[in-house]
Parts: sequence; structure tokens; C-alpha cells
Amino acid sequence: MTRRILVLLALLGLPLTLLLVHRTQRKALVPQPRGMVLGLYAGVPDYDYAEELDRIAATGATCVSLQAIYRMDTGHSTEIRRHPTSSPTEESLRRTFRQAKVRGLRMMFFPTINLRDEADNADWWRGNIQPSDWDLWWRNYADFNLRLAALAQEGGVEWYSLGTEMASTHPFPDQWRRLAAEVRTVFKGKLVYSVNFDSHDSFTFGDCLDVIGINTYDPIAKYDDYPSADQIRDAWWWVVYKARTLTARFQRPVMITEVGYPSVAHAHVGPWDFRTDKPLDLALQDHLLKGAFGVLRHWSDGDAVFYYLYGENLNQKPIGGPEDRTYAVWGKPAEATLRKYFHEPIWEGHIPPKAENIHEAVVQTLVSWHRKLRDYEDAELPPWVVDWEARHPRDAAEAQAALAKEPAPARKIPKGEAR
Repeated sequence: MTRRILVLLALLGLPLTLLLVHRTQRKALVPQPRGMVLGLYAGVPDYDYAEELDRIAATGATCVSLQAIYRMDTGHSTEIRRHPTSSPTEESLRRTFRQAKVRGLRMMFFPTINLRDEADNADWWRGNIQPSDWDLWWRNYADFNLRLAALAQEGGVEWYSLGTEMASTHPFPDQWRRLAAEVRTVFKGKLVYSVNFDSHDSFTFGDCLDVIGINTYDPIAKYDDYPSADQIRDAWWWVVYKARTLTARFQRPVMITEVGYPSVAHAHVGPWDFRTDKPLDLALQDHLLKGAFGVLRHWSDGDAVFYYLYGENLNQKPIGGPEDRTYAVWGKPAEATLRKYFHEPIWEGHIPPKAENIHEAVVQTLVSWHRKLRDYEDAELPPWVVDWEARHPRDAAEAQAALAKEPAPARKIPKGEAR
């Protein structure tokens, strides 16, 4: 009799148990943050971005990176100023934070330094600034970030970007660590810094961040007129290797803060080139994004992915369209591709990074550097590689063994000569 009662109670409790399990799983399965970069530089300081945020939310995006432009007058300047027309006012920022929050979009605030004549001068940009007084520049840069980070905290921002693509500041890791500590006094969310696609090896201060960002404008098949699907896939797996190597080096998650292609011919050769006068090519933009997202859908250890860019010249409607040559996807084949990626069932933290995947990424990165050392006259190992191999001799041995299986070139390639 007792046994029958216990069986009956178990059967009666089964639906409740299943319901609790289902609710727990639903709570745990939060989509990996995927969204768009929205540039807050419409040319009107108090511009209302409600329409743009509505459109982003309607794609299935769960987050938005709000990029605000500020400027230095020249590469030698020590002051960071509001842009007279493009920088949003503080009230505009507050309103935009509220609007994004109401729409359920997780937010990153992404203040970005441009130079005054950057659009017309390709010699100087934020990646090679050389202030006339570095100490003064760092003091001004700290004041600049403290004010904006306090606004971000007030607005419920989840990620705050301390900087992006500023390679000439990488030799100052202690100043970055000091800046991060100061910003943490006013901002309680996650701190991010984004390395450019070609400057991750000079990056040394990931330990003071919560998340490391990468802007992924890597050239793909740069000597070919049109990249194959295999070439795009291989290039994007290399991006994943770079991300996982950063995770290994700093024990921090990595996000892609910018991935995007303009809809022009040869966009794969220089995806960063917003000055290009190449002819329209909608199909290539879509081809590149299909390849990128085909890889990124397997990168569940990524902290977030942001597509660059919602659109330029926001006060000139409509944005995008079949004649548009910018990064915008609206009204182009790439729009459906982006929407599909946003709806992929990729879950935040659901599958933690596997040790074997991190190990493979690091070893392949070491192989690539020793291949350069073997093949090029001017190649030199980055300090982090030398340090890593001293502390992980098995990784070094594995990399050398893998390289030994490859045919060596007859001669080293002289500096400046194409391979």
C-alpha cells in the first residue's frame, strides 16, 4: 500500500517537476548578445534616435552599441573635445539610453576618438596619435571617460568602452590600468577595450578589463578579385583563433565589437575603407556576411557580436537601399542574412569555451608567428609570444613540430616584397 502511494505521488509530481525544469532551462538559455552599432552622429547634436532603435529591435537584435564621436584636433593634440555637430549632447545620450532600455536592448556605450580632418587625411587617425604631452593627454582622457562613464552608469549601460583601435597607446599599459580603476569608481558594468584586427599582438592590458573587443576588418584573399566561400570561412576561423588566443592570454571573454562590409567591389580586400570609390556590389557584401556568420554561429564562447554599421548620414532618409554603397544592410540581400544570424539559437554562456579549442587556437597562433620568422627577413616575435613559450614549453614544441611538417621556402622574403 505504501509503495502504491509513493508511486502515485511521484506520478502526480512529475508534471510539476517538468515545469520547473522547463522554466529553469528557459531562464538559463539567454541568447548570445548580437546587435548593431548605431552611430550617434546624425549631424544634429540633439537628434532623436527612436526610429533607428525601433528598426534595430525589429531585426531580432538583442543589443546595440551606441557609438558617439569625439575628436582631437590633430594627432599631436592633448585635448579631447565634443564634435561641434556630430557629438550628442548629454541630454541626447540620456534619452537614447532610456529609449534603448525601453525596447529591451542591452547597451554598450562606445565613445570613439576621431581626428578633425580624418575623412580627408589618411595619414593620421586614432591608431597612430602621438600627443605632444602624453601625461597631459592621459589626464584629459581620464576626465573625458569619467564623465561619460558616469552617464552610462546612470543610463543602465551594460558595457562601457574605454577605447578602440588606439595602437599607439598600447605601450602604456599602466596608464590603461589606472584609467580602468578610475572608471570603475563611477561605472559598475563591464569595461571593454577594442583592439584593431592587426594590433592584438601589441595589446598587453587585458587583465584590467572585463571583456576584450576586436574590430574584425581582416583582409580576405587580398590578391583575388572575388573570394571563395572556403577563403572566407578560413579567414573567419582565423579570427576565432585570435579571439581564443586573447582569452588564453588574459583569461577574459572576447566580443566582436565591429564586423561589417561595405557593399562595394573588393570589400574583402580592405573592409575598413570608408573612403573607397569602388563600384556597387551588393552580392559581395552578402557573400562575405554569409561566410562570416557561418563561422560565428559556432563561436558560442563569444561574449557578443555587433554589426557595423546601422547607417551613415542618418538625417538623410531613407538609409540603405539597392544603390547604397555603405555598410548599411537595409534594402539589400545582406539584410536577410543579418536577420537570420540574429535569430540563430546561440546561447550566452551555454557552452563554455573548451580547453582543447583554446589550446588549438594558441598553438596555431604560435605556428603562424614562427612561420613568419622563418619566411620573412624582417619578422620578429612579439614579446607575448616569447613570454608564452617560456612559460608553456609544450605549446612551443607542438608549434615547432607542426611547422616542421611544412615545406620551407628557398629563401627569406625581403622586407617590403610581396609573397
